[in-house]
Amino acid sequence: MKKSHRSLLIKIAGSLLILYVLFRLIDFDSETFTTVLKDLHPGYYLLSLAGVVIVLAIKSFRWHRIIKNEGHNYPPLKAFGAYMASFTIGVITPGRIGEIARLYYLRQSCELSFLPAFRTIVTDRIFDLGVLIMLGMAALLHFSGLDGGNAYLAVLTGIVLFFTTLLLGVFLLKLLLRSTAFGQFGFFQFVRDSLLQAVDRRALPLWLITLAAYMAFYLAIDLIFLSLGIDIRIVDIALVLSVVGLATILPISWAGFGTREISLVYLLAFYDIPAEVALSFSLLQFGAFFLWGSLIGLVFWLLMPITMEQIKTDSQALKALLKGSKNKTV
Repeated sequence: MKKSHRSLLIKIAGSLLILYVLFRLIDFDSETFTTVLKDLHPGYYLLSLAGVVIVLAIKSFRWHRIIKNEGHNYPPLKAFGAYMASFTIGVITPGRIGEIARLYYLRQSCELSFLPAFRTIVTDRIFDLGVLIMLGMAALLHFSGLDGGNAYLAVLTGIVLFFTTLLLGVFLLKLLLRSTAFGQFGFFQFVRDSLLQAVDRRALPLWLITLAAYMAFYLAIDLIFLSLGIDIRIVDIALVLSVVGLATILPISWAGFGTREISLVYLLAFYDIPAEVALSFSLLQFGAFFLWGSLIGLVFWLLMPITMEQIKTDSQALKALLKGSKNKTV
């Protein structure tokens, strides 16, 4: 059995195990679950379907700006098409190799070698991961009660902690690279250069674009909650979804199934939202963002064809980078 197939089977088993444990822990009422879905307000839900396109369009513009900051011109429309197609590839394939698809599309249009092209993707992902981390820290403070029940104070604290840690990390990397022992490792140089756009003079517009993307995401999520008859503050949506986002990154389930559901059931209980509604929301969110988004992305993939073999070629180059980063130049 191929390693990729074995990994996929393990993740599917992990999802099934987590879901089994979840349903053993909660008093799930199937009739209530069915009633919740029957009472769905379709207007709000249909409006939420635009969310995935808007969010990915904003993020693709951020990627376009990152590439431009590196001295290359990759048109916004091409960046959007690559973002949508890679989203679909990432959903239907294990290992999140959709990012590698973006790498291929970029190199196809711009005269970029592997490492500079890959660095734009890593930098792009740093902004998304940064939002999840800063809000994840805020959620830890809020749900543990350490913020005194003030969610906005928790968010402010999370932002300060994140940027303090980020700036300190970049400073330490610069110190390490002055050392002969560490300076010869291309990997550390690569990480430093990837982080720079998140902290230098070019960072503010990119963080503002990221803020716009996540506000669009949270507003779309709010529409899904409204379709279920639930009114919840945007700040609370941000805190809950940040934890869910971090949980689904863990490589223990397939497409986030299991980790997403157990996180939502636990966190939404803080707002007196029953498990049946939390699971209904999880199903609707998956449909609105992952399923619907991948169907739209499929259209772009067909318009901008790329084979799995082409993706695997750059994927192998990435593995070679991670295995033998010493004496590499970026």
